[in-house]
Amino acid sequence: MKKPILLLILVLTISIVFAKDISLDESIRLAKKQNKDVLSEKNSLTSAEWGKKNAFTNFLPKVAFNSTMVRLDDDTYKAANKTMQIPVFGANGIPNGNYIPFSGAAMSGGVYKTSFNNGITVQQPIFNGGKVILGYQLSKLAKDQAIFSLESKENDITFQVASTYFNILKIQDVLILSQKSVESSKAHLKKVRDNYQAGTAKKSDVLQWEVKLKNDETALNEVENNLNVLLTVWKNLLGTDELYYPQKINVENYNTEIKKYASIKNEQFGEKVEKILNETEKNNPILKTLSTTDKIMDKQLLMAKGNFLPSLNLQFSYQIENDDEFDFSGDDNWNLVAAFSFPLFSSGANYTNLKKTKYDVKKTKLTLESTKDNILVGAKSTFSNVVTKAQTVENNKSALAFAKENHKLINNLFEQGMITNSDLMDADIMLFASEMNLVSSYYDFLISKYELIKFTNEKE
Repeated sequence: MKKPILLLILVLTISIVFAKDISLDESIRLAKKQNKDVLSEKNSLTSAEWGKKNAFTNFLPKVAFNSTMVRLDDDTYKAANKTMQIPVFGANGIPNGNYIPFSGAAMSGGVYKTSFNNGITVQQPIFNGGKVILGYQLSKLAKDQAIFSLESKENDITFQVASTYFNILKIQDVLILSQKSVESSKAHLKKVRDNYQAGTAKKSDVLQWEVKLKNDETALNEVENNLNVLLTVWKNLLGTDELYYPQKINVENYNTEIKKYASIKNEQFGEKVEKILNETEKNNPILKTLSTTDKIMDKQLLMAKGNFLPSLNLQFSYQIENDDEFDFSGDDNWNLVAAFSFPLFSSGANYTNLKKTKYDVKKTKLTLESTKDNILVGAKSTFSNVVTKAQTVENNKSALAFAKENHKLINNLFEQGMITNSDLMDADIMLFASEMNLVSSYYDFLISKYELIKFTNEKE
């Protein structure tokens, strides 16, 4: 019976040796570094940082060099340079018979078939209904929002990695227990068959153990399949093509912490919950993200109101040349324009935008309040679950001790022929169920604890 168990342990050990062994902390760091969802959020943060820098440029003047070339067609050029005879009027207002040659080109300093115009324009915004200032403030809030969003994603990944990590270890332990159960059923089946052939057991006893063996083998196959699925999920979470296996842990090292949670009295529970809720409200990245969104919507409302305010902008233009050659040697001139604009009527666009933004603000505030309530309820429920899981571990410890004692007692009585085959089978099932329950409850406690950390965002 021991050889197959040792073989299974050997196979698992060999697979782990050829794979890279990784601790929980290392796996979390690796996932934060390589997971595609986390990398996506990091790019969003970088984008927000550049967006903030871009918004700051709206305070600064904009300088542009403008160059144009105009080519006139032959007819237009001839018409512009055509000389006309303008009659000369005498003092009495009557033409005196003299004429003066005149052309439109002469009035404008000459019309060129090809003309070049080069100049520099400088624009400086002074006031635009507060949009420049509010735009910069919005970019800062957008960066804060990206920071909290990244923190939230890393928080999610930490829990997912920890949960998968412990589930893999749990299934590996359950796999060994399942194989042990299969070997135990095989040993009992062999013994009952020998007794049946010797005439000291019934055919039904043999059939019962055959049924149990098949059920155990089916359960073993399901555990193996679940382990393969989890390893695939684990690989995707870490964002790597390399093969990693979770490092084995001694769950009994958590006994002190488990006893601490399991011993929480009813009168202490409220105080503990209050502390958990305060930490959640203060540190939860989802709440911080929504709070920033609320601030963004307030700024959006101010910007919508700013559409009703006047704007003032300065523009300085310096013309370097305007002649028939691109040599920057023509006549130059400059002008300064102060443009003041006051919106009088925009077909209701400003008003409807203001009303829309007001309702968006209300929606965001209600979403924040609703999400906050749900998260706080979830944090309280998770803390209660941690306490319950700790108590379950303690109960399963006692149950396993009783199951071992019962199994030993039943085996002795069966050897003496004082109990039935069904009693022995029940004791065997009870023992392995108790072992699996204890193993599972340890890991369930650890998973629940990391789920609580996800709410409070405390560093483990």
